[in-house]
Amino acid sequence: MTIGDGLVRLRANQIGKQTVFGTAVAATRRVPWRGLVTYDPSRTDPDVDTGSIDPVIKPTSGAPVIELAATGPLIYNDLPYRLAAGLKGGVTPTGGPTYVWTYQAASLTADPFQYFTVESGDDQSATDGIQAYGGVIDSYSETMGEDLGAIEFSDTWVFGAANLATDRTGALTVDTSPVFVMGDETFITIDTVAGSIGATPVSDALHASTLTISNNLDRKRFANGSNSRRKLAGYGRGARVIELVLTFAKTAATMAEENTLDDDPVPNRYIQLTTNSATSPYVYQRGGAFRLFSVADGEIGGNATKVFTYRAYYDSTLTYVFKAIVTNTLAAL
Repeated sequence: MTIGDGLVRLRANQIGKQTVFGTAVAATRRVPWRGLVTYDPSRTDPDVDTGSIDPVIKPTSGAPVIELAATGPLIYNDLPYRLAAGLKGGVTPTGGPTYVWTYQAASLTADPFQYFTVESGDDQSATDGIQAYGGVIDSYSETMGEDLGAIEFSDTWVFGAANLATDRTGALTVDTSPVFVMGDETFITIDTVAGSIGATPVSDALHASTLTISNNLDRKRFANGSNSRRKLAGYGRGARVIELVLTFAKTAATMAEENTLDDDPVPNRYIQLTTNSATSPYVYQRGGAFRLFSVADGEIGGNATKVFTYRAYYDSTLTYVFKAIVTNTLAAL
């Protein structure tokens, strides 16, 4: 017997940009992500005496947890969606038909959020789909592996509310020829002066990297009556942690950097990763001000490596903590 319903490979995620936090929109783009929106109603059996060793009365429902753990290869024309949801909203590109998207994170003020609706489902989405809205990224990660293939992302989306049993928007198809952000088209620069960021490449040393942005979002709720139940009122920005983990070969330069671990004050580093695609006009540049927090020993094959963990900080001379610039052909979200 062939089971023909609910096929994993018929799953799809679709995304649409919202203009109002609490109002869902129809999706406008299908994205090649692995994962589905999940809805946990946070039900709990009351801890009460009812004359039974088993639960008798119905459970209570708490604040629902609506999330999407999304993974996949990094794609230039999808990057602005992730950066808008995970770093800052309110960005519009310049140029055309080549577009430049600039995301410079604010530290001394709070950047606006950009909210998204995400639709998830498979071939049974007409009755089993989910439409989650008020979506932003709480945890944002990009990993360049040692094979230097396509850089992979791993994000945790959170949502304010959701409509269950809601079909996906029709007539959307995935881009079948996306341009991937590749590790073997990436290089790193490390400088000691803010004004020289991007000036000093480090060659024949970087094996792998992981960039993680932990937003630590504060999910806000208000007691506004039954019309607002099971819905978030919005988000507050928490203490953001931007971490960059770099795996280097053991060289004179990397061992000298390790020896700064006991320096006081901790030296400032201005680090930038740049990926220039062999396919024009695609470029992804990201970096900022960092300080070294730890060094661990590793190995690749028969060679020892050093794994450096840096954390970003706001630098008043550089005037930002972290900035990402994407050049692609996407005209708008």
